Amino acid sequence: MHFITFIFKNLLRRRARSLLTIVGLAVAIGAVVALVGVANGFKDSFMKIYLSRGVDIVVTRAGGQEKQTSGLPLALADKIAQVEGVDQVVGGLVDVLQFREANIMGAIINGWPPDSPLFARLKIEEGGRKFGQDDKKVVMMGRVLAANLGKKVGDEIELYETEPFKIIGIYESPIVFENGGMVAPLSELGRLMNRPDEVTGYTIVAKRPIDDAGIQDLAKRVMALAPDIDAKPALEFVQSVSQIKMATAVAWVTSAIAIIIGAIGMLNTMIMSVFERTKEIGTLRAIGWKKSRIVRMVLGESIVLSICGAFVGSACGLALVKFLSKLPNAAGVVEGRVAPAVIAQGFAVAIIVGLAGAIYPALWSANLLPTEALRGKA
Repeated sequence: MHFITFIFKNLLRRRARSLLTIVGLAVAIGAVVALVGVANGFKDSFMKIYLSRGVDIVVTRAGGQEKQTSGLPLALADKIAQVEGVDQVVGGLVDVLQFREANIMGAIINGWPPDSPLFARLKIEEGGRKFGQDDKKVVMMGRVLAANLGKKVGDEIELYETEPFKIIGIYESPIVFENGGMVAPLSELGRLMNRPDEVTGYTIVAKRPIDDAGIQDLAKRVMALAPDIDAKPALEFVQSVSQIKMATAVAWVTSAIAIIIGAIGMLNTMIMSVFERTKEIGTLRAIGWKKSRIVRMVLGESIVLSICGAFVGSACGLALVKFLSKLPNAAGVVEGRVAPAVIAQGFAVAIIVGLAGAIYPALWSANLLPTEALRGKA
């Protein structure tokens, strides 16, 4: 009998136990794929905001942990624009709104000036328009948020539960956060937030050509304009955002708990498997099987279970992420896809868990003396 066939026959002889082990491991891998996938997708979507617009540097207030509440003066834009190497400076306000009646707790609202170049990336649906210099109490709404709230062009929406604003346009953006949010005139959002002469931060597009060293140098020269500002390259800024760090940490901590449970389940399965087959293993040793072949057999069974668990878990994780992207409260944050690298991580974790749970049973069974194993004295 072929060695691989022998491994599969051993697993199929105990179908219920093998199936339960696969399910237990699938839960762990599904947690890794779903949670880490969402966290990485959150980070990638955030980074896409800057990459899609060619942003090189993000400027915020130094020391501000919550970037939404750490403001910079509007007058700083002119100073930044005069720094050599700066091609474009764009400022804006950001806040998060809640719409309890629709169970939406995290809709992002951006405040942009009417002449902001950021509008170029928005595809405004027919019948809508962007706001002009004299527009007051108007908003543009992302496609996903409009659908979740049941709003259309011409309807009104109450912001901060205080004032009605007219929806003058519904847009689609390549960025998931913007599809689940809205845009208001910078002056109007500043008034509502009681920050009339501030922005949350500035984005800088550098003059080309420029390399990473040049961007770092430009960031230092921008920071020299005032003692209370911080300028970071876009990638470094995204990696420093506390919400992204927390989301990634929580995803891995939660996944680690599921992985540990899966490893214990694998260890239990493999120990019971070799204990029940003591005489069989003794027979194999007696007919000439080497210790290394016994070890490979046990580890092979574990790896097969791990790969099956990885396939099932990855499929469930992908389905869960897709489902979350359809929920009103998550549609503006979760993209509904998982990067292939995350799936690869899930398979790697599954194989590591399988090996970790099978090493002890494999070594124990390989060291059985054939005579004692055949007498059942293991």
